[in-house]
Amino acid sequence: MATSSTSGTTYSIAHALTGHGGAVRAIADVHGTVVTGAMDATVLCWDVVSSAPKQSIYEHSHWVTAIVPLDAAHEAILLSEGFATGGMDTHVRIFTRSDGLYTCVAVLKGHSSGVISLSWLQNPTTPQLLSGSWDGTCRGWDIASQTCRFVLPDHENGVCVLGLPNGVIATGSTGKQQGNQVVDARIRMWHAVSPTEYALTRTLSDHQGPVRQLVQVDAIGFASCSNDGSIKLRAADDGAVLVTCQHPLNHEGKPGFVLGLAYLPQSQHLVSASEDSTARVWSLDGTCVQTIDHPSGLWCVSALANGDFATGAEDKSVRVFSYRTPRNDALETALATQVAEAHVQAARGPSAVEVESLPPYDMRASQVGKSDGMVQMFRRDNVAWACQWSAVSGTWLDIGQVTGTGSGGVVDGEAYDMVIPVEIETPSGVKKLEIGYNQGQNPFTVAQAFIDKHLLNPSYLKEIADYISDRSANYQPPILGDRSTSASGAPAVSPAPVASPYFPLRTYATFDSAKIAKLLATVEQFNTLHPVLEGTDLAQLGALITTLQQTSYYHSSTITKSQVATVWKLLDKWPPTHAFPALDLVRLMLVHPMGATHITDTTAVLRHAFARDAADATRFLAIRVLVNWAPHAPTKLVAQIDVRPSIGHATRIDFLDGRLTRCMCRPWQVASTARGHLLRRGVNRWR
Repeated sequence: MATSSTSGTTYSIAHALTGHGGAVRAIADVHGTVVTGAMDATVLCWDVVSSAPKQSIYEHSHWVTAIVPLDAAHEAILLSEGFATGGMDTHVRIFTRSDGLYTCVAVLKGHSSGVISLSWLQNPTTPQLLSGSWDGTCRGWDIASQTCRFVLPDHENGVCVLGLPNGVIATGSTGKQQGNQVVDARIRMWHAVSPTEYALTRTLSDHQGPVRQLVQVDAIGFASCSNDGSIKLRAADDGAVLVTCQHPLNHEGKPGFVLGLAYLPQSQHLVSASEDSTARVWSLDGTCVQTIDHPSGLWCVSALANGDFATGAEDKSVRVFSYRTPRNDALETALATQVAEAHVQAARGPSAVEVESLPPYDMRASQVGKSDGMVQMFRRDNVAWACQWSAVSGTWLDIGQVTGTGSGGVVDGEAYDMVIPVEIETPSGVKKLEIGYNQGQNPFTVAQAFIDKHLLNPSYLKEIADYISDRSANYQPPILGDRSTSASGAPAVSPAPVASPYFPLRTYATFDSAKIAKLLATVEQFNTLHPVLEGTDLAQLGALITTLQQTSYYHSSTITKSQVATVWKLLDKWPPTHAFPALDLVRLMLVHPMGATHITDTTAVLRHAFARDAADATRFLAIRVLVNWAPHAPTKLVAQIDVRPSIGHATRIDFLDGRLTRCMCRPWQVASTARGHLLRRGVNRWR
């Protein structure tokens, strides 16, 4: 069972939210909208009822590790609801809502390392925002002036923060490394001397591991959680421990790290999120009243305004649990299945992905153990090999192969014969992804699904398919039972036929070549003939071209409305004889995931596509722009432009040559694909 309870109040899964591309690190309830941040550098705003994101925010350049809603005072000042975020890019960002969408209105800079904790501090004038960072400081911010009012220094590495109703600030630290242990994790209590000065009044060292989060507990004080597996309920004035909740020990005799904590005021429960893949519900007397198993480790948990709570997990999922709604059998079954699959994977031992990330066995002499007896795994002949450090001899002693090593595994809750590692460059460095593959599958089909899922360049299709074929060539199925069966004795299995990657056409075809390095120089040259752009416009184009060239960053980069407007100046005011650079920019903007959200008018494109004095290059590009309109919004393509009369008109123009005729085939294919999408939705706009 995924859930066990000893309380009359039982929480069950009510919603499962999937959409992030990385582990979920932060959750907040902003007036009924669940806002989440993750290690994919994105913030998603969810419609929980439909389990779908209603807005994606790409403002961050690194992991998003903290989110807090705006307090009532700042909602009044900013005339809007909103939230603040903290991330590993060292910045704090303020978002407010306008026309139904959240936009960034301020960026607070001052920390020198990642921001991992946020809280509001009440004071007699205007509440201040507290931020805790890996730079060892807590900062207090005035949002109106966007200035830092005070700094609380000298913490041991990462800092979690909490502003208490009595005006006291509580901070916790992750401690410092000493040999093979973390020591000196502390909680500090700070009292105000003046609005911009706080004095340290007490230091507590009662946790035996890094302090990960502090949360307010109404009418009592606050609670802290730690890597030592404990949750401590404390008094508000001095932090004295009132009650301790202790996570159970694992098979190694160690408790799971408690990385997140939330207080539920309606039911008066604490909820802990642990890397041991459990969320535990605690009464305030220290009794664990419910344990909810998850398929992967948990990073965070947050109370929702309606009494529910949400967990953020390493498997990139957000799960909402409720005691108010009827049990959802389908979601409960799905969660139980995912947990069971995770247990199967754990029993198999390290997957191919995990083994590949280990240091090579032949290079073990270059690594020094941190303490005598330390156990380290190395990669030896594509299996995990355990060694133990001997401080006396200064060498690694062989223990043996880690049992259960295999190539099978689970990706996004599904079990596969093989899990194949892939590395993709992102703005924050190399990101490790996984391809799940079952023997006998078409490598091209698997590769295409992987490309679609992660918004990769379609030109990688053959390369990824070949990589899958190479990695799966030596696959050996597991031997079940106690029979000693030779793999060579099994009948030969004919390989599955490889289907054409091009026909039949089941997805949108696009023109996505990004070789535009000299495009800005061409625009500048043409601008001397037809002066339309100023210096700031050219700077906008330069930034846009840089974004469009970096195709591997499309999932996290942005295109602004001002950049689109600059390109449209060229389309509107340049003659068809010189419009091809602008059309080429529009073509690539429509390949970018954000492009279709800003480009909605086809009039200028059609004008250049069918102008009699246009060069062939211009006609080609204009039609390619129409083709690229479809992938992100097929209904918009069909509803806003009727491509068939336009194409029909073009085929009767006397300048149409064979090359252009072949180019025209692509819009017909796209139109057919779009029509299929609409028919499946019960809409036919092609009558």
